[in-house]
Amino acid sequence: MPPARSHLRFGRPRKPERKRDTTTSRSRGESVAEITATARAQRIKAGAASDDALNALNGSTIGILHRRWQACASDPGGLSGDQYHAAQAYIATVVHYAQIMGLPLPWPDTPGLRATRADPDEQTILAVRRRFSDFRRALLDAGAAIGVGSRVNAAVYRVCIEDPPLAAVSRGEIENLRYGLNAIARVAR
Repeated sequence: MPPARSHLRFGRPRKPERKRDTTTSRSRGESVAEITATARAQRIKAGAASDDALNALNGSTIGILHRRWQACASDPGGLSGDQYHAAQAYIATVVHYAQIMGLPLPWPDTPGLRATRADPDEQTILAVRRRFSDFRRALLDAGAAIGVGSRVNAAVYRVCIEDPPLAAVSRGEIENLRYGLNAIARVAR
């Protein structure tokens, strides 16, 4: 039997002063303040103002772009309220469509995050497929109207679904995103 290696610790380093449950000898978990501080620090690192870092909109790229518009409505790099709501409708439709069709999304495939629902009825499936088709057609038509082809569709999918860091989104992509979200807003009405 090899000798015990007391200097090797598995898992992440724990704070020595952390209180432990007396019955199970396990940690009581992180406090709400610690969780909040971590989220705040991550959002400040991503570019949010320190006094506004806990705003839920700072948790995604489309949320940050909407916060830009809220700060200055004339900023060409922001998303209006209608565009933001169109993005939310697009995200919900794409996620529902992917679940119905059995398609993977670009997020980590974690079984705990998947909804466990009964199979939808035929009418719901047709409604989701029709809405997805309408959104896709609107995006492709919008791209054709301004002469950029499928780049509008690609920009909306990338920013809304893949959610890249804001620094990785180009100005041209934001313009295509705004144009595409306007098209989705018209279809969603």
